[in-house]
Amino acid sequence: MAPAAARAREAAEAPAPAPSVEDAAAGWAAVTELIDARMQEAILHHRYCAELANQMRESIKDVAAEYVCPLTLELPVDPVMAKDGRIYERSHILAWLSRNATSPVTREPMGTELTPVPIIRNSIEKLVSSGAIEGDIAEAWQKASAKKRADEMLVKETRAKAEGGEGDAMYLLGAWYQLGMNGLAVDKAQARAWYERSAAARDPRGLATFGCFLLDGIGGPQDNVFGIMNLAQAAELGSDYGAYILGHAFFSGDGLPKDPVRARYWLKKAVDGECEFKLLFHDDRSAAEQMLEALESGGGVIS
Repeated sequence: MAPAAARAREAAEAPAPAPSVEDAAAGWAAVTELIDARMQEAILHHRYCAELANQMRESIKDVAAEYVCPLTLELPVDPVMAKDGRIYERSHILAWLSRNATSPVTREPMGTELTPVPIIRNSIEKLVSSGAIEGDIAEAWQKASAKKRADEMLVKETRAKAEGGEGDAMYLLGAWYQLGMNGLAVDKAQARAWYERSAAARDPRGLATFGCFLLDGIGGPQDNVFGIMNLAQAAELGSDYGAYILGHAFFSGDGLPKDPVRARYWLKKAVDGECEFKLLFHDDRSAAEQMLEALESGGGVIS
């Protein structure tokens, strides 16, 4: 091998000279500086992301605040838009409008037309489900939403039974429309219609309540004669309310001739708990007891 080639090979195979202390320190300082720079970048990025997330949360809170019903101060599960441009829980704005002709917010005159806004319900559901809206207001909405689904299922099942001819189910629908229960809005005409169907199916509670609706002209025209007929049938079938109203009519002569014997007979049935179907309220029971006391004393008149 040529001398030049041999020297070149020896130089290549020879170990590299060790770096000096100064070179090593300079290299470590450069690495440390690079690490510090990367850490500062990460910290700044984290702060930026946290600030951005906070801004997004604040924006979502602002959106959620726009959805809150002014009457319930909760997120609505059945949102509607009223003529004042505000979003309300349907049942609560209906109740408000049944007593007022003004906006709950502006107090200005307002019509009764309500527009369903399912897109807002869908938005609320997504925000709550994703955790974007959280805390008490989200929990309250979830509970109310679950109750709404349960109410809708109950009404659907009861309506199917009523359509199948069950008088008890017809009576329940009438009561729910009368009182605004289980997600149904108060509707006296619908209540009367279901009570009438229940009465036609000879359900004692339906007969008694339909009879009262006829006597008082609730949800339709007044009809004292037909009302008494329904109440008499209800009393015969074991309705304490029917017995009470019938006894009261015989006691006072309101709609029927005064008859102390028949008055005592029906009032005792109502008070003594003999009737199978119980609808009598405490005040009605007290009134029946007073009438019985008056009859027992021979006066027949309540002072």
